[in-house]
Amino acid sequence: MPVTHASQWLEREDVGDVTVVRLRTPKVCDEDTVRAVFDPIYTLAGIGRNRLALNLAAVEFLPSMALGKLVMLNRKVQAAGGKLVLCQISPTARAILEATRLDELFAICATEQEAVQSFAL
Repeated sequence: MPVTHASQWLEREDVGDVTVVRLRTPKVCDEDTVRAVFDPIYTLAGIGRNRLALNLAAVEFLPSMALGKLVMLNRKVQAAGGKLVLCQISPTARAILEATRLDELFAICATEQEAVQSFAL
């Protein structure tokens, strides 16, 4: 049975050995918000939850600081032998990833279900 945890910024659900993290804020704009969003996700990777599906459906804007945190998170997860998959990316956030060519760096799935299933491959 999935285990769910939530905060103001995030919702986390463990589906077997895959952790689904849903961002709950449309704009990850300032430094404090970026830290509040990404620090708990970094902690997950540090405690062995390194198979992460990050649901970005609620995110409308990703500033450069948030993009940098995503890149660092991807590196941390991969260094721990895991995988980071982004899913349900809003059109605006997708355009930002494409403009920065970061869409080529990340595994991206259309739906959360596809993201979770991608770990079985």
